[in-house]
Amino acid sequence: MLVATPCFIVATIIINLNKLCGHRIIYMEIYHITWATHNSRISDRMIEYKKGREEPLLLDDESELFITMVIARIIYKKRLRVHAYNICRDHIHIIIECKEYEIPGIIRLIKGKTSQRYKEYCGIAPDVKYHLWTQKYGKGKIFSDEHYHYSVRYVTSNRFKHHLPQSEGLQRIIRMMTIV
Repeated sequence: MLVATPCFIVATIIINLNKLCGHRIIYMEIYHITWATHNSRISDRMIEYKKGREEPLLLDDESELFITMVIARIIYKKRLRVHAYNICRDHIHIIIECKEYEIPGIIRLIKGKTSQRYKEYCGIAPDVKYHLWTQKYGKGKIFSDEHYHYSVRYVTSNRFKHHLPQSEGLQRIIRMMTIV
């Protein structure tokens, strides 16, 4: 089920997959997480404090590829189990297997490293204030096989949904960083 929020569209697709391993059940926690680029969504806080909306940050094909490469390196170095991933101009979807308490640290690492590297990539001076991402993110725990398969299809087809071109380079990196 998808829920529209003023901040961003958050998939409340939440899963808890069980696998039988010998005589014990192993519980895998899998989450659908999404976050947006700076100013691409209006939050409740912005509305409440009547904050003006600046120009939204929209990524071009080259920037999407660069950010995805940075994220792929993080996934590889941290040995994260990513089931699906997509980047769509103004937001990212990732389906990841981890404990719920690990999510804030993982997202902080990904957002922080991509912001730092993207700022360098764009040639922005270190002392210049720059925001790549919104402060918050949406997360939903996947709770069934059906939701898991729906979520993976939703994430992998998200560029098509937003009428964005397919990129073989992007798809190659995504295939290398995901386990599905």
